[in-house]
Amino acid sequence: MRISLIQRANAAGVDTMLVEKRALALVSDRTGLIIMTVIFSILVVLATIFRFRARNLTKAGIRIDDWLAVVALIFTLGLNSIFLAGTIEGAITGHSVVKDGLPVTSDLEILVQKYKYAYQTTEKLVFGLIKITLLLLWRRLFGRSRALVIICYVMIAVVAAWTVAFFFETVFQCGTNWPLNWSPIFVFLTKCTASLDVLTVFGVTDIVTDLIIIAMPIPLIWSLQMPKKNKVAVTGIFALGFFTIGAGIARLYYYLETSYHQMENPDFIADVTLTLLWSTIEVNVAMVVCSLPVLGPIFGRFRDKIITLSRRSGVTAWIDITKERTDGKGSYQLSDISRADNSTTTGETISTSSRQKDVWREGRGTVASAGFSRAEAPNHSPGILARTEISTTFEERGPHAV
Repeated sequence: MRISLIQRANAAGVDTMLVEKRALALVSDRTGLIIMTVIFSILVVLATIFRFRARNLTKAGIRIDDWLAVVALIFTLGLNSIFLAGTIEGAITGHSVVKDGLPVTSDLEILVQKYKYAYQTTEKLVFGLIKITLLLLWRRLFGRSRALVIICYVMIAVVAAWTVAFFFETVFQCGTNWPLNWSPIFVFLTKCTASLDVLTVFGVTDIVTDLIIIAMPIPLIWSLQMPKKNKVAVTGIFALGFFTIGAGIARLYYYLETSYHQMENPDFIADVTLTLLWSTIEVNVAMVVCSLPVLGPIFGRFRDKIITLSRRSGVTAWIDITKERTDGKGSYQLSDISRADNSTTTGETISTSSRQKDVWREGRGTVASAGFSRAEAPNHSPGILARTEISTTFEERGPHAV
């Protein structure tokens, strides 16, 4: 690809050194970007579906942050569609005709301007929706911390104002003279608002707000009474959001590099590809991250299935030991579990603790379950494997949940 670009540059009378410098940053794999966008779209849909499934498993109820996640998902898929359509048509991954170190106006450049305008308008709403979804989730998970709740409401107001301001600035960046939005790049830069400075401010404030939002719950997590390894694990889930910040930094870097060093980067269309690519990565990763903190029950179910398969268990019985007995006895005994085994062999069903309809009626709590499996031990001798499982939650359960 690099050789063909240099040959084209020589044929057009372009300084070869300029193209050599620019060729190092080109993104021209159209098929790869199409596959990437499709995979991202599948991941964000699955993350949102699992989010609702996890709510159902824990009986936490569907709240405003979940519905807002659905709205954010719709706009994310819309953004992916714009990126995908632009890639298929060749606007994204295309290249400007460069002559004397400057891009020459072409039909492809006008097409790129149209996709860029649609993309940059939509991304403002997507970023804002995802940020507010996370803030509402923090308010729900850590609602007992008055200080964090106040910070959440302040940040929601800030993000909402930030989203509205940049959205309308993008929509009316050329006033009401709409064709200017997809005019040749040099006409656009002289007739419309100082888009370079505006997008720089947008990129910086996007990174700063992300950093604040992702860091907000971490001090509270480390103040909880739980084993240090659990704190590290939970912090790791929240820290995945820093990958979103990394994508935002990459997007800002490429934008600044291509915008303020145009003589070294004369391929305008390739510049647009770079910035839109990193925006797409940032948005989709952020969409997945905003659902990860509530997917614990899904991961737990998956882990249990893996354990069950690996043990090649024959007969398994589980009994909920969290609640008091209803038959007058004080506590569960091994004989109860043995009787559970007998009922299983006669065709009766023993429900796991995760399937109990009334494990939690209200308030935060802990569920414990004990059980056994008839299976082979590691030394291949028959025996019984016993396990006790305890699950806790920070969320309210039932109709009293906030």
